[in-house]
Amino acid sequence: MTDIATERRTDPRLWAGIGFVVIFLAGLVAGLATTKGGWPVPTASPDEVLGFFTSNREAIAIIGFTQGLAAVPLVVFSAGLARTLGDRPAPQLIAAGALAAGTLLLSGALTSTLTHPALTGQPALTSALAYLVFLIGGPAHVLALSLLVLTTAVAGRFSGRLPVWLSTFGFVVAALGLVSTLNLAVPALPSIAVAAFIPAGRFLGFVFIVAAVLTLRRSRVSAE
Repeated sequence: MTDIATERRTDPRLWAGIGFVVIFLAGLVAGLATTKGGWPVPTASPDEVLGFFTSNREAIAIIGFTQGLAAVPLVVFSAGLARTLGDRPAPQLIAAGALAAGTLLLSGALTSTLTHPALTGQPALTSALAYLVFLIGGPAHVLALSLLVLTTAVAGRFSGRLPVWLSTFGFVVAALGLVSTLNLAVPALPSIAVAAFIPAGRFLGFVFIVAAVLTLRRSRVSAE
């Protein structure tokens, strides 16, 4: 007879975490592989920003679409975590997952907006919108994702479902995500050193999610 603990161990929604990572990375790689020129930095001139998005509408559309699509499995993954790690951390896991998915979905929608023909000939508006995409899809989303990672690491550690090394790694990822919010504190001129914490927190967060999914799916919970 299957008990509650076993059901939590085998919750199939955990696999959605890997789906989230795969969709996000596939869209990013496909989009960047077809762009002409490098993605403009936040401090690029309005004319540079307009030129980039005008000449790369198809690639930008791919990135925007896949970011929005990736938000769906992220929500499902959060629900799987809540079921797996127990009732006590469930509200925090759901809230963090919803916040991470919401910022990602908004970032995808705004990214797709950058491909609209109405922005042609409007460098100031395009530049402002691109910067908003940077803030929401960058430090805001990474912070929300880091909160999900941190909550998972803490809950997994106290419940014994995650090993010490993986929980510790989650704490490091969360710290990187927190530091990435410095990009919001100095919006006028984010330095390269500060901006580097965004991809660090994001991609190490992906590593943590994949590792957590595989670990939780393999974990053994003794029936009582």
